[in-house]
Amino acid sequence: MKITIIGGGNIGGSIAGGLAAGTLVKASDLTVADCSSAALDKIKGMNADIKTSNNNAEAVEQADLVILAVKPWLAEEVCASFRDKLDFSKQMLASVVAGVPFEKLHMMLENGKGVKPTLFRLIPNTAISLRESVTFIASDGASSEQLNGLVTLFNELGKTVVVTEQMMISGTSLSSCGIAFALKYLDASIKGGVELGFSEEESREIVMQTMYGALALMKHNKTMPQTEIDKVTTPGGLTLKGLEAMAEAGFSEAVWAGLIKSR
Repeated sequence: MKITIIGGGNIGGSIAGGLAAGTLVKASDLTVADCSSAALDKIKGMNADIKTSNNNAEAVEQADLVILAVKPWLAEEVCASFRDKLDFSKQMLASVVAGVPFEKLHMMLENGKGVKPTLFRLIPNTAISLRESVTFIASDGASSEQLNGLVTLFNELGKTVVVTEQMMISGTSLSSCGIAFALKYLDASIKGGVELGFSEEESREIVMQTMYGALALMKHNKTMPQTEIDKVTTPGGLTLKGLEAMAEAGFSEAVWAGLIKSR
């Protein structure tokens, strides 16, 4: 499969890096197009075999899959730069552009050739560069074979969740924004460790390993968090006292508020 990514910024570059590091697509079959030479130089520095271009129309011509990864306010202008070159009888397009629904994508990609495009919407997070993303996938006009092919491709970059378009906003909150929310907890814990007397680097390593351990317990035991919490809390114990203090400070409510506000 030949893939062209339109947009070499944070998310486009991360997808390119993850795909190039995988086994399903050769780096030489990847093309990243961007108007910024600095962005393209960064892509080349990541993997010299990835092709780069500052011409969107030329970049999409040989692609089996085009991934649109630009800012929402640029999407319409950028689509206009290459849509006439697309042949939707054999090419698919996947959009990573937040907040642009299939209906609007159809309008942006109308090229007068009379072929309805096969479209996907993708919501990954930046851990995709390390192949540790959660990627939500919604489809429009795709066959089961086409959808399964895209799921297989992005499963190598972490985990995929196939959803309806209506669930894409929730997916953004829980995972795309959620990676920042998880890091916010880690940040608070590391700073707390410094207050407890550890150096910042010591606290960072301790908190990271503790998080790895918590995730490993859930994965190995196939449990929900509360099950593992119950195993380490005893009446009057330090863990319970700490959990009670967090509850009094509104810990869970703060997390839920962040998720709801980011929708």
